[in-house]
Amino acid sequence: MAVHAILGEAVLKQAKVIAAEAPAETLETLVAQHTLMVFRIAYSILRNHHDAEDAAQECFLRVLKYGPRLYQVRNPKTWLARVAWTTALDKKRSSRAMVSLNMVSLNDDQSGEQALDLLPDRALAADEQLSGQQRQQLLERLIAGLPEDLRHPLELSTVHELSSAEIAEIMAIPENSVRTRLFRARRQLKEKLFALLEVKKHG
Repeated sequence: MAVHAILGEAVLKQAKVIAAEAPAETLETLVAQHTLMVFRIAYSILRNHHDAEDAAQECFLRVLKYGPRLYQVRNPKTWLARVAWTTALDKKRSSRAMVSLNMVSLNDDQSGEQALDLLPDRALAADEQLSGQQRQQLLERLIAGLPEDLRHPLELSTVHELSSAEIAEIMAIPENSVRTRLFRARRQLKEKLFALLEVKKHG
């Protein structure tokens, strides 16, 4: 994948410049295995490809500065996800150029119409109507329209397949709160999907 190759090359090049004594093999492993995860986490917060790429590079540079202590990390994936999360949040706070134009909200009539256009005309059951790419595109729009406090844990759960305990560690919130937010997010998605299908059916 292009993002993987570009970020991996950039990070490892910086690694040689910044700290020749750093555990390069461990860093290479993290880059090889988790670059896409780091990018997706950054993108889920920043909603902009360029900013997400910058945040992903910054994330791995922070990992590099962790140095020999990398060997002490018990769960590299969760730990790296946490670093990616905080790096992206830091970038979002420091950036004046907000990404509202890149965020699709189903509260916007135009966005709702675009989502409806993804559905076929035949009035079939929801599972039969949505298949493959259509299902994925609509799901992404629905998730993007959720409030941040619901969208973030849902993306960590569905896209990155992280457990409630891992999400709690990454977001620094209680695990019970994660479960509650996931429940509310899935309920809202179901309600929005049902509403869209009803409009399509009777439209």
